[in-house]
Amino acid sequence: MAIICATNLSADAAHAANVAATLAGRLGEPLLLLGVDDAVPDTEAPDALSAAEGGLAAESARLRALTGMVEPRMLRGASVESLLGEEECRSARLVVVAAEGWRTSAWRKTSLAERLARHGCAPVLAVRRDTALLDWARGRRRLLVMVGVDPRSSTSDAAITFLRELRRVGGCDVLATYVCSPLEERERLGIHTPVHVERLDARERTMEGLEPLVERVLMREVRERLGDLEGEGRVEVVLEPGYGRPADHLLHVAHARSAELTVVGMHLRGGVQRLWHGSVSEGVLRHAERSVACIPPGAREPRRLPPPRSALVPVDFTVASVQAIAQACSLVGPGGRVHLLHVHRLRGRERGPRDFHGVLPEPDGERDVVLQRLWQQVPRDPVARAVHWSVEGVSGDDVAVAICQATEREGVDLVCVGTSARREVVPDALEEAVARQLVLRCRKPVMVVPSA
Repeated sequence: MAIICATNLSADAAHAANVAATLAGRLGEPLLLLGVDDAVPDTEAPDALSAAEGGLAAESARLRALTGMVEPRMLRGASVESLLGEEECRSARLVVVAAEGWRTSAWRKTSLAERLARHGCAPVLAVRRDTALLDWARGRRRLLVMVGVDPRSSTSDAAITFLRELRRVGGCDVLATYVCSPLEERERLGIHTPVHVERLDARERTMEGLEPLVERVLMREVRERLGDLEGEGRVEVVLEPGYGRPADHLLHVAHARSAELTVVGMHLRGGVQRLWHGSVSEGVLRHAERSVACIPPGAREPRRLPPPRSALVPVDFTVASVQAIAQACSLVGPGGRVHLLHVHRLRGRERGPRDFHGVLPEPDGERDVVLQRLWQQVPRDPVARAVHWSVEGVSGDDVAVAICQATEREGVDLVCVGTSARREVVPDALEEAVARQLVLRCRKPVMVVPSA
């Protein structure tokens, strides 16, 4: 694999080349130096092109002092297709380019850095002219890196994979930043706890405030998505409540925390999809004050799912749910966790107007009875005594949605739901349709346990 650096021999490009050559030397990789003469048409000004080739030769000679393996190559025009062929795309470990200093035209407003990132064949590091990145590459200091993390997006995996590579090169302090909508998160998690506005401070009274329970769940989800990060440096989770364009909020955090490098994953959308959805990575790349790394989805490592250590069991107090509980207990093993959930389906007058922020966990007078019955479902054998148990009762119009929300809140690895061909006449019995809906809609693996 190689590190590729595109240069037009400007001062900005020379600084980016220093970073690329230093990284190539640290990693023991060859450096492919691509000279881009974006001012010379293909069929004109041969003298100017010869001068550019001479400048590229001098630049490659200078960079050999930083890394021994430099291959110069002069290209005409600034099209990405002519710059990076299929062979270079397959062999590129990193593409380094100056974020500024590139010529644009009336019909092409995007810089070369943006077009390379949109091409999406390899991670693109757009370097701005500050000393932090170069000093870090030389091993003189740690780098403060902000990485955009969305616990439910595969683009985060690519960004985190690149972050792991950075920490193998040198120490990095990490700001794992998640831009979240408080209202959407409450709805996703099914958190309907009453909010007493008079008890909140000034920030939490606004729409941008995160409730403590929501914040605790999001912190856990971001840390689980990050996993264990090897290498030197602290790791901090930053939750940024906000609405509108996520790129603006990421840029705000990067500016407020003085992040020296921002790492974002990319969705490789094109055409109408790009116009409709926009691009977080392009917004960050275009407006960031410091260097930015844009990572395509192909750069992520495959996620390895460990054996389940926690499970949620929907309980309707039938034989089927008893067998599902036993199955979940055996799967998580000693030291694991099983969460028992009973969902009361709202009926008739219970569906009437309710406080927007509050839905009772069970009908009045029944909550304690339900919780007691749930605790009675816990097995008493030695294996079960080595498992951590918890119980919960909730109410909802859609049972499958309520179960999915509970899996998000509890952060379980698996859902075990029991089914039976025999229909037992009990209140709030789980129908087979609920199991089918869970398989289709739940973000966690679902095990359907048939009863005898």
